[in-house]
Amino acid sequence: MLNVDERAVVSQGDLIYQSPVEKPVEGQPIGNGRMGTLVWTTPTRLHFQINRCDVFAVNRNHRERQMGETDYCGGCASITVDLGGKVFASEAFQQRLSLYDAEVSIAGEGVQIRCFISAVSDLLVLEVDDQREVPQPICLTVSMWREPVVKTGQHVAHYQFSEFEAGVCISQQFDEGDYHCASAVAAQVGNNNRYSVRPHGISDRAYALVAPATNGKTTMLISSAASFFREADVGAAAVSVLKETSERPYDAHREAHTEWWHNFWSRTFVHIEDQNEGSREGQNGESHEGIAHFMARVRNLHLYNMAATSRGSLPPKWNGSLFITDGDKRQWGTQFWVWTTEMLYFPLFAADAIDLTEPYFSMYLAHLPDCERAAQQRWGVAVGAFFPETSPFDGPTILPQDIAAEFQDVLLGRKPHTELSEHAYSRCQFDSHLRAATNPNIGQYTWISHVVSSGSEIALQAWWRYRYTGDKEWLRTTAYPLLRETVEFYRNFVKKGSDELYHIIGTNVHEDFWGVKDSIVDLGAIRSTAPLAIRSAELLGIDLELREKWQELLDNLAPYPMGSDQGSKALPAGVLADDAWAAGHKGDVDGQHNPADVWLYPIFPFENWTLETRHPTTDKIVEKTIAHAHWVPSILNGAKLGTAIRTPIVWARAGRSDQLPALLGAYYTAFSPLPNGLSLFEGEQAHSAEHLGCITAAFQEALLQSVSPQPGQTEVITVFPAWPKEWDASFRLLARGGYRVTSTIDNGEVQFIDIESRLGETCQLRNPWQGPCLVSEVGGDTQAKPYVGDLLHFDTVPGGRYRVQPEGKPVLAPRRISPSPALVPSSYSLQLPNGVKHQGILGRH
Repeated sequence: MLNVDERAVVSQGDLIYQSPVEKPVEGQPIGNGRMGTLVWTTPTRLHFQINRCDVFAVNRNHRERQMGETDYCGGCASITVDLGGKVFASEAFQQRLSLYDAEVSIAGEGVQIRCFISAVSDLLVLEVDDQREVPQPICLTVSMWREPVVKTGQHVAHYQFSEFEAGVCISQQFDEGDYHCASAVAAQVGNNNRYSVRPHGISDRAYALVAPATNGKTTMLISSAASFFREADVGAAAVSVLKETSERPYDAHREAHTEWWHNFWSRTFVHIEDQNEGSREGQNGESHEGIAHFMARVRNLHLYNMAATSRGSLPPKWNGSLFITDGDKRQWGTQFWVWTTEMLYFPLFAADAIDLTEPYFSMYLAHLPDCERAAQQRWGVAVGAFFPETSPFDGPTILPQDIAAEFQDVLLGRKPHTELSEHAYSRCQFDSHLRAATNPNIGQYTWISHVVSSGSEIALQAWWRYRYTGDKEWLRTTAYPLLRETVEFYRNFVKKGSDELYHIIGTNVHEDFWGVKDSIVDLGAIRSTAPLAIRSAELLGIDLELREKWQELLDNLAPYPMGSDQGSKALPAGVLADDAWAAGHKGDVDGQHNPADVWLYPIFPFENWTLETRHPTTDKIVEKTIAHAHWVPSILNGAKLGTAIRTPIVWARAGRSDQLPALLGAYYTAFSPLPNGLSLFEGEQAHSAEHLGCITAAFQEALLQSVSPQPGQTEVITVFPAWPKEWDASFRLLARGGYRVTSTIDNGEVQFIDIESRLGETCQLRNPWQGPCLVSEVGGDTQAKPYVGDLLHFDTVPGGRYRVQPEGKPVLAPRRISPSPALVPSSYSLQLPNGVKHQGILGRH
């Protein structure tokens, strides 16, 4: 039904800079999932910092403090290209990042630049086309920001330069005890048979390659490599990439690179039609111009960022990703937070980019055995796995038994943290969870010390991946082990009360409320994951005894805390209605600490309630709870966010189409994003795409939902469940059950639904027309079948394509989607009835 010009649709989200950046973090991102950099300019130079996802100065056994001098990762080398003369200081300047080609082009005074990081090898390919009347020598400098040898306690960081024919290589390594990590960056001027370039040392921190002045194109190649194995020669690995590729011209490298990216963009699209997206008044009296177009571009930018950063052995760090620009400086250090990392991945399932989730799941699956030890050492839970909210890239620290016993006494309140031995205290200063729980300035509870739900969130997402792909092997090797061990942790952690119900005592409601009883987050985690563990075990035909124990836990689990419960009203800030959920019951600590809408967790991510639940009593509770969401009024009124929240996703999950435009527009502005869309809300050199992930997830949930009435039950597909009536749109997204869904809405009316079934399951689809409709197999020889009712059921076969249309309407003609290319930076404006105005921009004027 739709002929989509994918280049045209994706290119509407290109980053267009009509003036040079003011600071490096505003640069444009390029990467291949392992290697990345921002691209930025100063008047005479082009700049890169080569970063990798698999370079960490320290691991979990580091003996210095977290976020200290040695707690850094990613940075491999600085690259500058001096073009001789202020070529980037004139009105001729323009810089554009093509999302579709994953390529940056820069126009300066008499100079044209093109560059990309190859999607198929760890290689930055750079072309300088000098057409100045008087061309200048071009100097490429490879440098390092620290001394050649730096010792900090038992930790040693050192690097050295080496020369090879026409190039230079810098190799660095980090050592501490048994830990070793090394990386290398090699650079050369491409072999174009016009001249020979020899490297020369500038200082002990820098080497240069100078190409002589000449008109025409000069190609430069920069490669990288890394390893955690001492026997690996990373310098030789980086140089070999150059030797294998140096004879190829720029466009030959580009061909293989763009082939990968064009295949990537063919999986999905969202297109906003032009006619209904001008300046207009929304349903709530707000005036919004360009929000829908802008958010579609944000979605493309987020998918681009993830494809550029999440194809390696480890996921991107949320703070800076592959795009840090100031050497080793990385605010918040090297440890991964589940909250900030998972937000990047939420939208990838529906975007049919599930392969990009591999680093995320592989890292946490590798942590699983050590998380089982952490459950024993830190909580005294003999069976199950505890995933700390924060942990090093190689998992939670395994403590010596005497220190583990001391730490457990502090964590469980059996011993004041002030009585922790110096030996134990010093051993707990790097691993973030250990350090938080032994903070001498706070007390037993801190922001992440008693967060125990993080593993359940990872396990839930692993189940999602299974349902999107139908991969039974994934279920067996990854999703089920994560579900089994996180549910087992809770089953052995709960306490049975005098009411014969299981309660959760002394945990945090994420970072918000500390030391509560019956945290709504923990109860939601159990109610979400235990049914999935049961269902998974049934599908695999294993663990009958465990299934019975998990069902018994569910049958006797304490109910969600309510505002009417004694002691619960003291928890939330402001008023919480008696007939709405509360965050928990008051425990050891009163008040809020890092406010978030935690009482919405049963809606997202835990899916204890969805639009398919359709239970009158629960529906009313959900409506009242959402009405008291803490952050929505604040965001709409212009509040800046100190932490990312998931409320926009909940709004879409609840079908709140009328409020979505204003919420998305205000939410984006709240993060004061840079021209490249990244935000510094967590501080310098901690630029984050977290808000982009949230917007993308909410945007997609407004277009398509595939959720169950209750966890583990068959999903129901709904198109445009929270889509504003004034926005015309078309999309192609992936639904659970392996259905690739394409649909269009015009003037509030769904035109058709095309469904490609990858797994051949029985499809359940909400009828969007409230009347009879026809289902036909595209390319089949059978007539369309009539269906009636609110919920449609029809069988599919693997690879089958099905079209659903309202009965009695004329058959639509195929339509071409080919929007005009973006020529200026993207922007939007939102005027609220109370006078608050929000504006956002991607790019630079």
